[in-house]
Amino acid sequence: MNTCFTNNLFSTRLLLFATFVSLAFSSCRTAELAVNGELRNGSEMYDVKGKQGFQIGQTLSFGAYKTGKVKRGWTFNYAVPFIMKFNGAKQKLSFQQFGANNKTADIALVSRFKETEFEPIKDYFSIALQYKNYFAGTIKLNSEEDSWDFIVHNVDGTSRSIRNNQTIGFARNRQTRIDIIGIRELEGSSALITQGDVYGYEFQMQGKVIGAVSTINNGKVWIRKELDDDLKLVLASISSGLMLRNSLEDDALSMN
Repeated sequence: MNTCFTNNLFSTRLLLFATFVSLAFSSCRTAELAVNGELRNGSEMYDVKGKQGFQIGQTLSFGAYKTGKVKRGWTFNYAVPFIMKFNGAKQKLSFQQFGANNKTADIALVSRFKETEFEPIKDYFSIALQYKNYFAGTIKLNSEEDSWDFIVHNVDGTSRSIRNNQTIGFARNRQTRIDIIGIRELEGSSALITQGDVYGYEFQMQGKVIGAVSTINNGKVWIRKELDDDLKLVLASISSGLMLRNSLEDDALSMN
């Protein structure tokens, strides 16, 4: 009887020790975004440089894509309806995005809107928003006619309720719409544990995943190989904006 009890006690301790070692090992690993499997197999994955850099003169780069120096505020010398309409936002970013084959885009981003701008935002994007926490921007490509607007609402996703915790948005130009969906899962972690935060974003077009961005740690970007250069540049621009916005929010929190 004592022998059985001793063996059971030893087995229990061994199991607890193994569990502790496993948890300790998991906690030491760098958290990785849970990305769609098909996207992993059919895309280029880029590590990001510069996300943790100083705000003054900050640039981001990944693969063939690089931003110019990020400006806190808008300095473009041309009138864009989006910029003119939401000039009162508390947080503003602007930068140039450079891509393959000498492609460039001008980016303007806004968050922390004034109360008086909530209704104009809904009207501009022709949608009914349930949250006041959203992030929006405009992307102006080489062509004067080809510009994109995008918006993401509930961008921080702090609610613990699965039902009321969606982080969604879209980017659009005159012909095309790209859906933006918040990713709340990390590799090897239970969704019940990670659901309260957004760790990155997935980009879908006509129901197919075409890209993703991880906003945690140093950042990562995935872009499908078969997309044309302009669409790749749009995804790179949105990805840069979301990563820069993430680092800006971190800086703001550290100052409070």
